[in-house]
Amino acid sequence: MPHVTEQDILAGLREVGLSEGDVVLVHSSLSSFGHVEGGADAVIDALLEAVGDGGTVVVPTFTWGPFHEAEGVTLDLRETSCKSEVGIIPETFRLRGEAVRSTHICHSVAAIGPLTREVMGHGVSSFGAGSTFHALYDHDAWNLLLGVEFTSCTELHAVEEFMQVPYRFHRDFEGSTVILEDGTEVPCHSVEFLRYEGYRNDFGKMRGVFEEHGVLRTTEVGDALVTNVRIRDIFDITRGYMEEEIGFLLDEESRAKL
Repeated sequence: MPHVTEQDILAGLREVGLSEGDVVLVHSSLSSFGHVEGGADAVIDALLEAVGDGGTVVVPTFTWGPFHEAEGVTLDLRETSCKSEVGIIPETFRLRGEAVRSTHICHSVAAIGPLTREVMGHGVSSFGAGSTFHALYDHDAWNLLLGVEFTSCTELHAVEEFMQVPYRFHRDFEGSTVILEDGTEVPCHSVEFLRYEGYRNDFGKMRGVFEEHGVLRTTEVGDALVTNVRIRDIFDITRGYMEEEIGFLLDEESRAKL
């Protein structure tokens, strides 16, 4: 098993294009590296150093798994863990004193940096106008994959919502609650964009698509494949394919149902 240091990770981030002042959304797997000296904190420190004081790091703190089908749920921004959904790096990140967490019931994020408030979104749309993913597009953010594949690329859902795909529907969370960081309880206004039963996405194929378009920057750190790509490239390229075929992001069996 390779041993990886914070400096190894920082060097990899530099190699795939992260620099001072950047905004980056990070999907990650700590175990993919091998053994990381300093654990999740070392990865977070490398990310923050890579973008510097002028940059902003954003991580998913999703609770989609336990919440998306539930009624009357409560998201406590301080206490509700995201570890089982997105791993130890986002969970460690959100617990840092300087981190701020957004209020979407299923697709919250945490951020550190000067653009934190701008990327929080309004907590209503999961992926569309006014969401974190819309803001990241506007700020020309990077989408960084640390040891994970495009199956984890939430930005692809933003294209589905923009295109209003026929295999998804909106549901609200009336009767649910968000507990803010100061302990205040507020009604949940979030809306989720869910797939109908029987439809499945195939996001794994998108690495090949983006490679063909020449927009990926990749390297290896330990055993982890590190991939960086602009969110605008993810969105704009995928939108082009979906304008030709609305079910492009589905697997073959699901596409045949449309």
